[in-house]
Amino acid sequence: MADKVADKASIAAAIRIRPIQPDDFSDVRYVHAAAFRSQAYPYYTPEELDAFEQMVRSPGYLDRLMADAILGAWFDHKLIATAAWHASRSNAQVGRISALYVQPLFARVGVGSRMLQAIETAASISNCSLMSVRAPLNSESFFMANDYEISGRGTAPIDQASGLDIVFLRKRLPARKPSSHSVCYN
Repeated sequence: MADKVADKASIAAAIRIRPIQPDDFSDVRYVHAAAFRSQAYPYYTPEELDAFEQMVRSPGYLDRLMADAILGAWFDHKLIATAAWHASRSNAQVGRISALYVQPLFARVGVGSRMLQAIETAASISNCSLMSVRAPLNSESFFMANDYEISGRGTAPIDQASGLDIVFLRKRLPARKPSSHSVCYN
């Protein structure tokens, strides 16, 4: 058992986190589609999973992601996770997580938590005092394990004909002093 814990910690520690570049977006789509399908299938119908994958492959999906601060995690030069956030358009002190996905092979080893910490740090340095997320049902326990609290439930549209049941969660961020240097993600 101790070896398994050490292996998990070493994988999470071995990833390199850096901003996503335009050339990475094909891999980003793959990570999002694969992660959602493998981790959400107990919560959603096959039709909902297909609709989500179609949305991920649409041009509008990349447009939305490129408007956010998006980070990627690399393990041996392979993109294995992403996390994206932006300041709320109605309240700049609220950071909104717009995407956090981990490839199935690397799920539940601490990679998602490292990605979440990286975007929380970036949001806090940008003067956000609260993080919020509209998470798919399969992510509820992950966010709660990372000190998020449920603030509601609803439905997020996927396309004009369908939507996914989601959970709204939020977390107060610790105050941080602004830095004059760039954020180091590793």
